[in-house]
This record gives sequence, C-alpha cells and structure tokens, in this order.
Amino acid sequence: MGTIQAIEKLENSNQGIQVILDHLAEQLSDMKQDPRLEGLMDDLENLFHAYLKTWMKSNTDVITMLKEQ
Repeated sequence: MGTIQAIEKLENSNQGIQVILDHLAEQLSDMKQDPRLEGLMDDLENLFHAYLKTWMKSNTDVITMLKEQ
C-alpha cells in the first residue's frame, strides 16, 4: 500500500469515527435504559468519547507524518 492509499484510509477512518461520535448518545440510548448499568452510563459514554477522540488524533498524527515524507 502506498502513502496516498494509507492517507485515504486514515481519512476515511476519521470520517467514520466522526459519524460515531456525532451519534454516540443515540447509539448508547438502549444501554442507558438497562437498570443494571444505572450510574455507569455517563462514565461509559465519556470513556467511549475519549477513546474515539484519541483514535482520531492518532490517525491525524499519522496522516501528518505521512504527508511530511
């Protein structure tokens, strides 16, 4: 795989991650209704959000490095 293809895949990945982030609350709404998870959902949502943002930042950092080559 060439550099251009790697950059495109990482950019596509970031777009997908952004879609997930935009709809994270909706995606977790069923879990929020589960009484067994009461009190945990805010922490889980924050954890998922932080994980996805970190993943996007890592992708962006790699994209930047690849473009500098």
